Amino acid sequence: LLFLPPYSPDFNPIEESFSAVKAYLRRHGSRFLRGLHLEFEIFRAFATAVTPEKARAWFRDSGYLVW
Repeated sequence: LLFLPPYSPDFNPIEESFSAVKAYLRRHGSRFLRGLHLEFEIFRAFATAVTPEKARAWFRDSGYLVW
């Protein structure tokens, strides 16, 4: 049994995915300002920025066993 601190971003893969999404939004942000369906566009940005390969790597980097 391994006890972790209450909050440890180093062991939380979602932190890296948020970073990837924010970077994507910074690169393509002007496109979102013109859109009428902002929520859908942000969801699409998330789906584009977070690939299965990246997610697998983030989990592996956080110490999880990934096949």
